[in-house]
Amino acid sequence: MLLTLFTLALPSLISIAYYGYFASDQYESETRFTVRSSTPALGKDQLAKVTGIPAAKIVQDTQIVLNFIKSREMLDVLRQRNVDLKRIFGSETTDAWARLPADATSEELLEYWESMVTTSVSPSSGIVGLKVRAFTAEDAAMLVQEIVKASEVVVNQVNDRIWKDVIATAEANLDNAKQQLAAARETVATARNREGVLDVGSSSQIISTLITTIETERLKLQQQYDAQIAVVSANSPQMRVLQREISSKERQIAELNGQLAGTGKDRNLADVSQDLSQLELAQTLAEQQFASSVRTMEQVRFISRQQLLYLDSFLAPRVPDEALYPRRGLWIGVTLLASLITWAILLSLLFLARSRLAH
Repeated sequence: MLLTLFTLALPSLISIAYYGYFASDQYESETRFTVRSSTPALGKDQLAKVTGIPAAKIVQDTQIVLNFIKSREMLDVLRQRNVDLKRIFGSETTDAWARLPADATSEELLEYWESMVTTSVSPSSGIVGLKVRAFTAEDAAMLVQEIVKASEVVVNQVNDRIWKDVIATAEANLDNAKQQLAAARETVATARNREGVLDVGSSSQIISTLITTIETERLKLQQQYDAQIAVVSANSPQMRVLQREISSKERQIAELNGQLAGTGKDRNLADVSQDLSQLELAQTLAEQQFASSVRTMEQVRFISRQQLLYLDSFLAPRVPDEALYPRRGLWIGVTLLASLITWAILLSLLFLARSRLAH
């Protein structure tokens, strides 16, 4: 009789009494979301190009969210957002068995939180499922919303370190390109001042124009000389003057040609052009590098002002209409079945012991 009372009747009565009359209703609110990147809105592969963050990192960010939801840091963030978990889970109106103890430590609060929050993720789609139980429907829906908001903030804060490195690198590259461009321009200006040539093309055109003009004058003098040589002696003063003028024009033309090109000791425009071309090429490359660094910096600054990762909830949390927990009928049935099995086993052992003692 004692065995039947303590292993069958009493557990069953306690289970029926607790789950039937005393157990508080628990409401469950659910949401489903995915961790998405803002890359499509920014342009094709802009995120990976500027920051080096591959699309596969979204998988890691999803795991960060899952671990954060059930961490002590989540409790701290909810506390900062004025969410009183001890009031929600430790109300005096809740039955003593299910509620959070008033003197619960941080570790006990975290353990209780893990029992009230359920997370799951689909490996194929990356869809995260989040379920939260509370003793009122409004609290359950509110907690789900706060968890999603806090997780979205935290997963972006995790990537702030990447952005700090990216921005610092972009600024360093821009400063380096600026210095290289300034040095290249200074080198070109120094070379032009040293050679006395502002632009090789313009100087070459001026010298070519002078050569053409002097050559025209020389031809006129030569024609005049050829026309008079038949009637005037070559030793006459008039013809000697013409000869000297013709020779002077020829020397001027030779000097101007030497300034354009030649193999003399003095530097000519060909030599200057070769040197300046190399310096101007270096300046052009420096300008292109500087322009590329400016564009990269503008992209980094633009994207850094955006929120890169979003928790996109396609199943919005709702205030539940009825309590799903505790499953009263299920737990009463489990208790009755467990009590019955325990009672039968102990009763069989008791009869077996009596039978052996009788012999």
